[in-house]
Amino acid sequence: MFEDKRRGKKRISILVIGLMLLIVFAISYYINMDIGDEANSFNKTNENLKIPDSLKKISNVETSDVINGDKTAEEDFKLQENHKIKYITLFTICKHKIERETDIPSIFIGLDKEEFIEKNPGWDFLEVDDRTLTVVREIDTYCPRHFIIGLEGQYIAIYSYDEDGERVLNETTDINIETLTPEDQSILESGIVADTEDDLEQKLEGFSN
Repeated sequence: MFEDKRRGKKRISILVIGLMLLIVFAISYYINMDIGDEANSFNKTNENLKIPDSLKKISNVETSDVINGDKTAEEDFKLQENHKIKYITLFTICKHKIERETDIPSIFIGLDKEEFIEKNPGWDFLEVDDRTLTVVREIDTYCPRHFIIGLEGQYIAIYSYDEDGERVLNETTDINIETLTPEDQSILESGIVADTEDDLEQKLEGFSN
């Protein structure tokens, strides 16, 4: 009799445990279904917020491409009627420079910067912007604002240099080199620089006394 009761209690216990497991499984399944539906709903809702792959490629632009952007524009540069040409001459002895800007001659219209340089020997490309092509050159002389006291035959003469570095005779004085010492004559053969007209007059007076 007691054995039958024990068996009965054991069966009830097994039945209760099985029922509890079934309830837990049902609850878990229901929760997972809700979570899955919410996740799917969230994914669908945010599908339109995703960045297209074509736009994501923007972040892959190389820094060198950005730096070379101006270079590419320079390579595509063509001289047009509205462009200007700026010439910069650097005089290496006095360290002065002359800048000259002109309208573009018709023979240069349509040229790129390399073609322009080929037609202007002695000049080097410096920079280009939307309206001006700038070229530069160095000349190993004084600029035109200086005077050079030298010799012209038997007389003291005054020279200067033009923008192209060519020596130009400005004036021949009446001071004969025969009245000068050999040392002064040797100095004049090399040339004496005067930076201003006052400086020029003072140095000439020194030779005339």
